[in-house]
Amino acid sequence: MDPTTLTVDIEDLRLAAGSGLLVLSVFCGHLLLLQDRHRPIRLPLALFFWANALELLALPVFYLNPSDELGLLNLALELAEVPLTMVQPFLLWLYVYRLTADPGKEASGIRWIWHALPIVFACALYLYILLLPAPLQAGLGSGAEDLGALQTVAIIGLYLATLVFYALVPVYATLILRRLKRYRSRLKDLFASTEGRELAWTWWLTAAVFMFWTFNIIAIAASVLGLAFPGVAVFDSLLAAILIHYVLTWSIALWAARQKPGLEPPASQLPVVVNDTPPMRKYGKSGLSDTRLDRIAGKIEALMTDERLYLDPDLSLWDLAGRIGVTTHYASQALNDKIGERFFDYVNRWRIRDAADRLRTTDATILAIAYDVGFNSRSSFYTAFKRELGMTPSQYRSEA
Repeated sequence: MDPTTLTVDIEDLRLAAGSGLLVLSVFCGHLLLLQDRHRPIRLPLALFFWANALELLALPVFYLNPSDELGLLNLALELAEVPLTMVQPFLLWLYVYRLTADPGKEASGIRWIWHALPIVFACALYLYILLLPAPLQAGLGSGAEDLGALQTVAIIGLYLATLVFYALVPVYATLILRRLKRYRSRLKDLFASTEGRELAWTWWLTAAVFMFWTFNIIAIAASVLGLAFPGVAVFDSLLAAILIHYVLTWSIALWAARQKPGLEPPASQLPVVVNDTPPMRKYGKSGLSDTRLDRIAGKIEALMTDERLYLDPDLSLWDLAGRIGVTTHYASQALNDKIGERFFDYVNRWRIRDAADRLRTTDATILAIAYDVGFNSRSSFYTAFKRELGMTPSQYRSEA
């Protein structure tokens, strides 16, 4: 067969791409539910992928049987897009919410009513249209005229559902980014090194989803308003939309399958209640006197001075509290109230002091020194060094 003689119909391309994405979504959902102790955390994301698969199911079913014999089934699958797309932003947010949850603090609860309202509206609209008499359903097609009252309500509802969905995407993107910002702050209360726990991929994917939303908004505006500007053809390109869908789907599943909760304590430690608040907060009536807090702070200083505990690259607040024999709550309180620093900043200040001394007195490479004093990466060492001493390690060594 000569490849140059092959032609691809646009509808055939849509069918192939949609069917492939359906299979990929089902596979990704299954992948995320493989048995391990983190499966409940990944459940919302698995449901996200399966909702996407169900939304795509209408396309192959219609092509397999386009006759009116299955008209109600085709309509039901096609309209399922309304509730299924409405629930997806919430599921993505719920996954991030669970992934960044602190098992050592009591759950603050989710205001489910606000998240449920758009989904309930979409489900009610879906059922309303399905329960319309068949002649009225047939009159809902594109370009239909002389609509009755029931049909008008359905059309208005569909337009409203579309507007609500496109409003929800930036709202949930903002909620995710706010959650990630608080999560990153919380990491510094518990870990001396946060590399591998910062969920940077979720920041990038949230930005990618938002850009995809913008892409769709521009495409819709260009189509409805007949806009013409350089590059407008890209926004109306089926191939571009297919490529973005595949990249986003596979990227989310790939990273999520490898991701573990960042605030989870070591397996040897029991969860303890630690309030998720700014590092310099007051602890109120914790049961600790100033004298005892001073003793705990003194023990922390001794561990750093005598045993150089900061050299452990995986040092956590649980490790520090265990060495002293107190709860992480008390260790955190001593750090914040008596020493005046959160755990991350305190440990890295000791590391930078040691690094500065080695830069002055040894010929070891900067990278070797960074690893020797407890840092896990060159970039985190340079950032901490410049924040502490106002110059780079190279500048410091040249001036020493």
